[in-house]
Amino acid sequence: MVSIKGSLKKLGRNTQAVALRTTDKHLRLAVTGLAGAGKTAFISGLVNQLLHCDNCEGNRQLPLWEVARENRLYGVKRDLQPDLTIPSFNYDSAVRTIKSQPPSWPKSTRNISELRLAIRYRPAKGLLSKLTDSATLYLDIVDYPGEWLLDLPMLKQSFQQWSAAQIARTSIFKHSQYYAAFIDALSSIDLASTANEATLQQITDRYQQLLQDSVDKHGFYYAQPGRLLLPGELEGSPVLAFFPLIHVSDEQYIALDKSASTSFYHTLKQRYFEYVAQVVKPFYHDYFAKFDRQLVLVDCFTPLNRGNEQFDDMQTALQAVMESFQFGQSSLLKRLFSPKIDKLLFAASKVDHVTRNQQGNVLSLLTQLVHQSQQHAKFEGCEVETMAISAIKSTTHGMVKQNGRDIEVVKGLELASSQPITLFPGEVPKSLPSAGFWLQQGFDFVSFSPRTVASQQPHHADFEHIRLDHVLQFLIGDKLK
Repeated sequence: MVSIKGSLKKLGRNTQAVALRTTDKHLRLAVTGLAGAGKTAFISGLVNQLLHCDNCEGNRQLPLWEVARENRLYGVKRDLQPDLTIPSFNYDSAVRTIKSQPPSWPKSTRNISELRLAIRYRPAKGLLSKLTDSATLYLDIVDYPGEWLLDLPMLKQSFQQWSAAQIARTSIFKHSQYYAAFIDALSSIDLASTANEATLQQITDRYQQLLQDSVDKHGFYYAQPGRLLLPGELEGSPVLAFFPLIHVSDEQYIALDKSASTSFYHTLKQRYFEYVAQVVKPFYHDYFAKFDRQLVLVDCFTPLNRGNEQFDDMQTALQAVMESFQFGQSSLLKRLFSPKIDKLLFAASKVDHVTRNQQGNVLSLLTQLVHQSQQHAKFEGCEVETMAISAIKSTTHGMVKQNGRDIEVVKGLELASSQPITLFPGEVPKSLPSAGFWLQQGFDFVSFSPRTVASQQPHHADFEHIRLDHVLQFLIGDKLK
C-alpha cells in the first residue's frame, strides 16, 4: 500500500510538471560559472530583488524588466520545489550572511541546489490575456558547481585520451610544489602489477593536492576530475581514486593493455570508466541536459590580476565546457521530451569593482573571450547575449583629484582587511590581452566585502544591483507577455 501511495504521489508530481511545461508556464534556469565567479551571491541578489519587486514605487528597482515596468507584475513568492531529491538553495542563510555585522559573502557553491519561484502577472498579449487577468510562471533556478562542468569533456574521452590531455598541462602542473611528489609516487609503481586500494588512494591524494594547489594558490581553472576539488557525497569513495598517467608512452600503453585485469593500469581504466558512467553521465542526463535557459557567470578580473597563463586557462576551460551544452530552438514537444537551451547569457560578474568608465571595456572583453562559444550557440539556433552586471553592488563610485585632473574611483571595504579603501583599479583591456599587456599591465583588482545594509522600507530589496533588470528581461521576459 505504501509503495502504491508513493507511486501515485510521484505520478501526480510528474503530471503537474508535464502540464506546466505543456502550457509553457515553467522554466528551468541554470546558473553556473568557474570558481570564484559569484554564483551564490548572484542567485541571492536576484531572488532578493524579485521577492521585493511588487508594489515598488515607480518600479525604480527593475526598470528594464518589462512586466514590472508596465505594472503587470502582481508579485513573486517562493514555492515548493518539484524535485525533492535535490537540496534546496539556502537563500535565507545566504542573505543573513550578507546582512550580518560585519557583512560577509556566503559560502561558495559546493553542490547542486534548487529554488522555485512563482511569478504572478497579468498577461498582455495572446489568447491568455483574453481568458484571464492572472497567470503564473514557475521559475526553477538551479545552482551547480562550475568545477563539475569541467568533467563534461570527459564524456568523449577514453582513459588514454584523458591522460594525454593532462600531459599537455604539465607546464601548468609544474607551478605547484606538489607536482614532484605526484610524479615520484606515480613512477614508484609497476602499472602491470596487481593493484591495491591503499596505493591507489595514496597517489590519488597526491594528485588531489596538485589540483587543489593549482586552482587555489596558482589561480588555474581547468582541473579534472572536478569532483576531486568538490567531492560532495562522493568524498572517500573508490570511484574517485584514479589519476592520469602522464609518464606513459604510446608503446607502453600497447604493452599495458596485455596486463592482467587486476593490474594497476586496468584498475585505473575501470575507475575512469565508472567515474564517467556513474558520476558525469548522470549529472549530464539528470540535470544538465534538462535546462531551458543558461546563465554563465564569468569573473574577468581575477585572471587579469593573476597573469597570462591563468587568463588563457580560463578561456580554455570555458570553451571546453560550452562544447557540452545542448543548444537549439525550443518548442513544446522539445521542452517535454528533448529540452534544449534556447537562451544563453554570458555575464561578467562583479562589474561594480571597476569604475563606470571601464564597464564598457569589461563587456567588450567578455564578448571576445566567449566569441567562439557564442558563435557555436547561435549556429545551433540559440539566442545569446553578453552583459556586465553586479547582482549585489558592494562599492560606490566617486571622483578624486590627482595632478589637477578628476579621476573616477571606486570606494568600499576591502575584503582582506575590512578597511575602507578608495582606488582606481586600472584600465580593463577592450580585447583579449596581447603579450605587451602582461609585461606592463597596471590592473589591480581588489575584492570587496558587501556593503552594510541599512534598514529597508517594506517592499524594497535589501541590495543595490547593476543590470539585473536587463538579465531578467532577456532570460524570462518572453514568458511574461
